[in-house]
Amino acid sequence: MLIKFQRDTLLKPLTQTTGFVEKKQTMPILSNVYLKKTADVVTVIANDMEIQATLQINGGIEGDDFAITLPAKKLQDVLKALPDGEVSLDVSDSKVIVKAGRTKFTLQSLPAEHYPLLTLNDACVGEFQLSQSKLRELVGKVQYSMAANDTRVFLNGMLLEIKNNQLRFVATDAHRLSYVNLALDSIVADASVILPRKTMLEIHRLLEDSDELVTIKLYPNQVCFETLNKQFISKVIDGKYPDYERVIPLTNDKLCLISREEFLRAVQRVAVIGIDKLKTLMLELKPNLLTISCRNEEQEDSRDELVIQYGQDAELRLNFNISYILDVLNNSSDENLQWAFFDNQRSVLVTVPGEVDFKYVIMPLRA
Repeated sequence: MLIKFQRDTLLKPLTQTTGFVEKKQTMPILSNVYLKKTADVVTVIANDMEIQATLQINGGIEGDDFAITLPAKKLQDVLKALPDGEVSLDVSDSKVIVKAGRTKFTLQSLPAEHYPLLTLNDACVGEFQLSQSKLRELVGKVQYSMAANDTRVFLNGMLLEIKNNQLRFVATDAHRLSYVNLALDSIVADASVILPRKTMLEIHRLLEDSDELVTIKLYPNQVCFETLNKQFISKVIDGKYPDYERVIPLTNDKLCLISREEFLRAVQRVAVIGIDKLKTLMLELKPNLLTISCRNEEQEDSRDELVIQYGQDAELRLNFNISYILDVLNNSSDENLQWAFFDNQRSVLVTVPGEVDFKYVIMPLRA
């Protein structure tokens, strides 16, 4: 069985799906990518038994219908190594020969019928649509606050909540919390699910800055994201998410307005000398002046000052994990951010001036 295609026809969707393939698998076939051709449509699937990505290629591949699985990373590396142009796959028994010009690779394949495809088993309990660009923006504003390897599994994910027709994404690692809210155009039943960290990072990576709609479908134990030629199925994390509304401070009355870009550049400058093991960034707040400083393991230090809008007499001095400051500054596109303090010990609330749909709460380090 012989098929032919232009290299980039398969390389692009393959690159998009290999992130869903785990490097270390108890089932060898899950290190493979599933390829199936039916008429003019080629389907590319990768999953790790928790998340599944399906991409469709319409046209551009000539030859007989087929269904095979091939090592995902190896196939991607092979296609990258080949020059741009026509590539052929010659499928026979358990081997596939990849050829382009005088270059030839032989790869081992596994039967497609043994590939464990994820399916949507229950009835949909809720559905709504957003543009790809809007969904990417919402996820991007909170994804950095997810925990990575916390023993409290529910923190290693992102809360998707629909309440009174308001869509909310929330993430926290117990040291900081990100929250974003959006009013939905259609009526959707209240729902609350925790999506795995890997799901949200991969979806954020693959979403495009496009007005094309994404349909989000909620199931009892799964969530499905669909576009015209892509589908992502993810299991949800079983657990109860923390009451995030209790964490958001309501009485922080010491408000200052800081240019996001100027603050970001100042933090990057003081970090040039290196940071101590605790990644401590020191902020000192005085009327209309913010002093930023840090110290490294060799007891060297750096210092910078910014003119800000802070008209109160109260002076504050707080220490933060520098990564938590950089995350919010790097993942926001707003010109200014409002920082609301209470004292030298309690959490700080970061918002966008005049808006209520984004909140970032960060706990200071103990002095």
